[in-house]
Amino acid sequence: MPSLLWQGTGLTDTGLVRKSNQDTFAIENSLGLWVIADGMGGHAGGQIASELVVSAIVDYIGTAKQEQAQDHYATSTMLSEAVIAGNQAIHQRVKSSPDLTGMGTTVVATLFCPTPSPSVIIAHVGDSRAYRIRDRQMEALTVDHSLVQGLVSDGQITQEQANTHPKQNVLLRALGATDEEHPDVEIHPLKPHDVLLLCTDGLTKAISEDEILAIVLEPGSSSERICEQLIKHANEGGGKDNTTVALVTPQLIDRTRVMTIPKFVRADD
Repeated sequence: MPSLLWQGTGLTDTGLVRKSNQDTFAIENSLGLWVIADGMGGHAGGQIASELVVSAIVDYIGTAKQEQAQDHYATSTMLSEAVIAGNQAIHQRVKSSPDLTGMGTTVVATLFCPTPSPSVIIAHVGDSRAYRIRDRQMEALTVDHSLVQGLVSDGQITQEQANTHPKQNVLLRALGATDEEHPDVEIHPLKPHDVLLLCTDGLTKAISEDEILAIVLEPGSSSERICEQLIKHANEGGGKDNTTVALVTPQLIDRTRVMTIPKFVRADD
């Protein structure tokens, strides 16, 4: 019987204002692992922090997957430990290079778990996001660890007010901020036509979720073109920040070929 698995495609861009790109991403389809990190810190600190975290997560998962049973609980624990290893890598680097004190990064990491039922485990810290597109609707699977999101959650401001709030960039949590930073981790079951989108805030602060969805749903677009269009529209929206996106789509695996399932088919079609 053919089976389903999900494959990712990613793209990053410096934008129109920043002089360097402090985002880092990893597309590890053989591991079912997709990671995006948005670094922060003076000089090269942000780039170093995001690279350290992404590398640590990939290395940890690559080793642990060979040793652990792959159920939802084990996979969730594994991904959480991988993110914690990334946080430790930042602190170890700061100890050897004190001039990098204060560097940090957001992270959103997704790990595919095929058993007992196809699911994705999502771990995140900060305001890089994961979305799920299902039945032509887009749903956020992460909640930003930011000052503005806290105000929205407490009912002090509306989401519309949040979109233009002057303190949009203030984070409450980030890797590197403390020695003991643990990610939020959730399990999300997948349906055959589900698509995942990971992105940094360079995308979500430049264009609306409705615009993002319209680009993802564009008929006939490949994953590569969707990523290119998302970056293009973010830059047309000002390009004030680095922008990184990763699109994870279902594939039908048969013995001799890989066929992309039509991504946006209604459930009753």
